[in-house]
Amino acid sequence: MKVLYLVNQYPKNSHTFVRREIVGVEELGIDVVRVSIRPPANDLVEAADREEAAKTHSLLANGSKGLLAPMLKVALRHPIAFLRGIKRTFALARNAERGLMVHFAYFAEACALLRICRAEHVEHVHVHFATNPPLVTMLTKALGGPGFSITVHGSEEYYRAVSLKLADKVEDARFVAAISRFGRSQLQLFAKPEVHDRIHIVHCGLDSAFLEQKNLAPPSGNRFLFVGRLCQQKQPQVMLEAAGLLKQRGVDFHIDIVGDGELMDVVNAAITKYELADHITMYGTVDGAEVRKRIEASMAMLLPSSAEGLPVVLMESMALHRPVITTFIAAIPELIRQGVEGWLVPTGNATAFADAMQEALECSPEELQRLGDAAALRARERHDIRVSAKRMADLFEHYVPKA
Repeated sequence: MKVLYLVNQYPKNSHTFVRREIVGVEELGIDVVRVSIRPPANDLVEAADREEAAKTHSLLANGSKGLLAPMLKVALRHPIAFLRGIKRTFALARNAERGLMVHFAYFAEACALLRICRAEHVEHVHVHFATNPPLVTMLTKALGGPGFSITVHGSEEYYRAVSLKLADKVEDARFVAAISRFGRSQLQLFAKPEVHDRIHIVHCGLDSAFLEQKNLAPPSGNRFLFVGRLCQQKQPQVMLEAAGLLKQRGVDFHIDIVGDGELMDVVNAAITKYELADHITMYGTVDGAEVRKRIEASMAMLLPSSAEGLPVVLMESMALHRPVITTFIAAIPELIRQGVEGWLVPTGNATAFADAMQEALECSPEELQRLGDAAALRARERHDIRVSAKRMADLFEHYVPKA
């Protein structure tokens, strides 16, 4: 079987879980064609991602002008399909978040994707994220291309579900993979009941580099770690407000922050406001080896998010025997249980977050080890990429028609 994986941008530093899945299904004998709508990110820090970039087609490699030739080719060789695609474009643009001109851009991308599908003899397209890529595959299908499936991650797809026409995407797909029970429930809110049985749970997975680690004792010291984009969804300012409260209490601690983003100025302002310069180290964007080094040097992972799907960084930290302090939102409680693998606090509550951090600092080494070992077991049981890849391969086998 030959499957094409389509992502808005691939590879990308934050999309390691997509690479793991692609490699996993390839190891099960599925031939994978990689396609990114936009060119791969130019700041790739992982050697594996740079290797993936060399294997990946990009629909916009030559900019929008590169879409003209495939669009003209479809119009001349398959005029009826072309008109059918135009009609579908108008329908999808109606009452959509973005206007008709943007949907015509999706149509042009669909023509380019169709050319790749036919040249590579693709039998099925699988899309990660339910934003604009499924619109491209829906139009490719209207042009006579193969059927498709979607992995929906959230949280963006859920709170923009109506404007993104999530129901239309789910109903047009051969099947949909949700990364959690919570995600599946959100999809069921918008999709017709008759397609609910086509919505399946496929967890994001970790590879052996994380899953086969044993006896990683908690370090001595008082270092916490935050890894993630500095954006509204991750709420780093809540974490820094909590840090300010700890400082007022006279508690000694340190937080390493890995990542950057649009809230960098807000983060720097909070560090100044709460006089935290001696308590914070900013690392910016680093490669996986450095993230792992920071995890192993920390006593616990911090994630004060207000909107999530199910963060892979939590799984990675847990697999390395580190408990987590995070918020009781979305699918996070499916992975982390209060007092078992870490601490769950209400979102946006800096006082509760500070209290959890102080509890972690007051834990004995034996208690931190117990929490870390429980976290590692939980990660292994739920997020083995071999299990997730097999699940995805089975779904391809079940839903893709035999040639």
